[in-house]
Amino acid sequence: MTQCDGETQHGRPASESQSDLPVIELRNVSKSFAGERSLLDRLRGSASPAKAVCNASLAVHSGETVGVVGESGCGKSTLAKLLTGQLTPDCGQVRIGGTPVGGLMDRSPTQRRRIGVVLQHVRGSFDPRWSVKRSISEALDGSNTVSEEDATLGEIDGLLRSVGLSPQLADRYPRELSGGQLQRVALARALAHDPDVIVLDEPVSGLDVATQATILNLLADVQDRFGVGYVFISHNLDVVRYLADRVAVMYAGEVVETGPATELFEYPNHPYTEALLRAIPSDDPMDDPPTPLRGEPPDPTNRPAGCSFHPRCPAATTACTERHPDFEHIDGTRVRCLHAPDATSDRNGDGRGHCRLDPTRTD
Repeated sequence: MTQCDGETQHGRPASESQSDLPVIELRNVSKSFAGERSLLDRLRGSASPAKAVCNASLAVHSGETVGVVGESGCGKSTLAKLLTGQLTPDCGQVRIGGTPVGGLMDRSPTQRRRIGVVLQHVRGSFDPRWSVKRSISEALDGSNTVSEEDATLGEIDGLLRSVGLSPQLADRYPRELSGGQLQRVALARALAHDPDVIVLDEPVSGLDVATQATILNLLADVQDRFGVGYVFISHNLDVVRYLADRVAVMYAGEVVETGPATELFEYPNHPYTEALLRAIPSDDPMDDPPTPLRGEPPDPTNRPAGCSFHPRCPAATTACTERHPDFEHIDGTRVRCLHAPDATSDRNGDGRGHCRLDPTRTD
């Protein structure tokens, strides 16, 4: 996966904010699950697996934010679980610090501590019988056996203060906290073992706009203070645009476009990326109204031949139905599209190509 050259979106020189070796990396990983099978399928021993992630690669360095976007069901959460070790890939490699690793329990204590996680549906990730203090104590110890009395009170207080919470909340239980407060506790818990990268799976979904903004500003502040990297998984492109240095766009389990956030949002090269951006309502009344993406994602047990996006792509050609595209390099981005290199482009005055494939093509 290409790295961002020059400055990141937060203005940090890439040479200063990223080491040469990724903290965590996925190399051509795939993950499938057994699909629903009828009685006849079970008797025959036949059923097509649901392909959740297909040949996906991603690299994350300390101090940067990599956004992962796409529609619901595109494989984002499965990708997150592969990163954290909750799932192991069917093929491909997960590497931490350049070393291939297995699932969570196969990783060394040091490897486990390098990767933190804030799970989707954060309220369900807390034991309702445990106080905030005990939840953070468990994270500090990592053995799931420590009592809250064994943890240093100063450590717990410091973690709560680091996410903008009063230490007085340490004795409360999840049911006594608002969604925004609980999200902050989840971040404090993830910071407990001083990780290099935190995987954030839809961390602001379900929160009101004001609370979302508060949490996003908190994440940026924590990153600036501690130098932690993020994998920020979301279906909300506006949120990812605000926080991410680099972005990976997923469709039907594949990464179809990846590159620096400023490049990708300004000059999308894959028709799916452009369709996602066109579906976002604009605050400017002079802009075109949003255009919803037509059709539905493919059945993960029955992916179409060729490019997975071709049934929904307004610029698809016969070649798209027959050939699976490899990655092409366009400026600072990588895009999985057969026609991206010679797309008909709106040049926007600088010779850079905004994806506009000619729908009259038949090659």
